[in-house]
Amino acid sequence: MARLRPLPRQKVVKILKSNGFRRVRSGKHATFKKKDRSGRVLITWVPHHKEVSLFVIKYIIRQSGKPREEFE
Repeated sequence: MARLRPLPRQKVVKILKSNGFRRVRSGKHATFKKKDRSGRVLITWVPHHKEVSLFVIKYIIRQSGKPREEFE
């Protein structure tokens, strides 16, 4: 398993969109939303920075329910 590292913002957005998330709001952060198969609504955000920090990557993984490997 590779180590997590900060990623470019566009790569994080691409990962979320490829997993069915859609942008619902944009302010200081872009908010992404998805409804999973069980009907649960998943919401996460991505800051408008050139690079997304490791702390935020971990938060997005937890909020989105996506496997860690997708962000490596």
